[in-house]
Amino acid sequence: MTPSNFQLEHRGDRIVGWDRPGDGVALVLVHGNSCSKEAFRPLFENRELQGHRMMAPDLPGCGESANASAPRTTYSLPGLAETVRAVVAARGIDRYVLIGWSLGGHLAIEMLKQGARPLGVVLTGTPPCGPDPAEIAETFLPAPGSEVMSMEAPTRAQFAAFLKTAYAPLTPSAEHEAAVLRTDGRFRSYFFGHVYGNPNAEGQRTTVSRWPGPIALVNGRDEPFFDPVKLDALRWGNLWRGKTQWIDGAGHAPFASHPETYARVVREFVEEVG
Repeated sequence: MTPSNFQLEHRGDRIVGWDRPGDGVALVLVHGNSCSKEAFRPLFENRELQGHRMMAPDLPGCGESANASAPRTTYSLPGLAETVRAVVAARGIDRYVLIGWSLGGHLAIEMLKQGARPLGVVLTGTPPCGPDPAEIAETFLPAPGSEVMSMEAPTRAQFAAFLKTAYAPLTPSAEHEAAVLRTDGRFRSYFFGHVYGNPNAEGQRTTVSRWPGPIALVNGRDEPFFDPVKLDALRWGNLWRGKTQWIDGAGHAPFASHPETYARVVREFVEEVG
């Protein structure tokens, strides 16, 4: 089934997303920095997940959603996480698995901290870290284009480098390029400004160590922005299968480059937790 567009208002801001009907456990997909719901199109089209309801919003300032009317509040870790929680509630979704990609995974962790109760969480391209600046600095690698994630006004060349790194081994599509160019530049700069401005907030590693629900790590072997091998050594409250689930030949966006393999792992996880 093809997804249908929905539109709603949250705190006066227009939020647009995709929602595809289905039975049983729903999948709530949260995209990464300077991306949009379009990144998840391969999963919406995948047969492995056909029976599940799937919902993917464009975060404020991204995709078809409006720029935030209160950007310093909304473009923050708690602000964006609260927005996703509000969208989930407004769409009437109660039994769901959260799938967070990159920044979307950090939002998923923040949602747990805020009291969200998904049946489980899938983290892809997300190393739990921060807000301690030293912890963030030692976690992330200087991959080509990575500076874009905190910049308000990158150059076209920087955008191109970011896209190439984020979607490798794929060639970024016109839709991927449109999403990064459309993103409100304040989304990037205000988000990291808030993170670095609140170093004493509860750490994401603390949150994942305390949450009792299952968390699946599904990562590409060639992840460029951090070393995913180190994630297994972190303290987890309930790490699914006790280790990372690897997708060979994939990078930061394995659901885009290897949708069949990725969807199969997600289906197995949902069947176990649902």
